[in-house]
Amino acid sequence: MIEADSLKNLYSKAKLAFNKCILNPDNGYLKDENNIPINDIILMEDFVCVKFLKYEIDTFVIEVKLQLISPDKRLIGKYFYYENETGAPVDDSLIFV
Repeated sequence: MIEADSLKNLYSKAKLAFNKCILNPDNGYLKDENNIPINDIILMEDFVCVKFLKYEIDTFVIEVKLQLISPDKRLIGKYFYYENETGAPVDDSLIFV
């Protein structure tokens, strides 16, 4: 069972990963994909999902979704952070709408 502190930790990891992604010089093009300054984007916690791989109970991926909200409260995108059963980051995805 996942406890509230674990959820807070997962959302914190996702927010840190988003900032790392968006500030990475190799991802500079992302700043051109929306007209809102990066520092003005509000990260809103959406959901945490655990996905088991086949029938192996010890092998799973945790998916954390953040909604990206503009200062005027519009949904402008979503960010997904993934980590494996050991807590290691395995992937992420940023989508502007």
